[in-house]
Amino acid sequence: MKKKITVFVSYARANRDLATRFLKNFKEQAAPSKLYHYTFWRDNDILVGEKWHEEIRHAIEECDVGLVLVSPAFLGSQYIQDHELPKFVKSGGKSVIPVMLQPIDLEHHDLKGLQHTQIFRLHRPRFSSPKSYGECSGFHRDQFALEVFRQIEDRLDEISEK
Repeated sequence: MKKKITVFVSYARANRDLATRFLKNFKEQAAPSKLYHYTFWRDNDILVGEKWHEEIRHAIEECDVGLVLVSPAFLGSQYIQDHELPKFVKSGGKSVIPVMLQPIDLEHHDLKGLQHTQIFRLHRPRFSSPKSYGECSGFHRDQFALEVFRQIEDRLDEISEK
């Protein structure tokens, strides 16, 4: 029997289209997982008339892991900085899986606590440097999603052992 994993997806609203494309690729990889059944929560799951801040807080409380799609807009979001990231980067917080959605400068950007966490980027011998999802196209986007899936599965295995 597969273990149910609830994933809270955090991304900047400015990156909605790119985040949606990444999640589509990732969900294709995650659907046939041997060990885990993934369900994803993102802000477009909030129904009209619901109190959005409360819904986000509740979703974070209920999730098993946070998938944070990092970009300059993500790092610059006051709401994410104040209400979402602290739940994942503080000591004893929820497990976090940071994925670089768009290029950021790891030395010059304020990473809002993520500087202590490995941020996923795609490494390939032919690349001059690791790539964000947004820097990849075609086959490399599929490879990006597959590698994220593999690393999340490994991370979930590690968490389950604790």
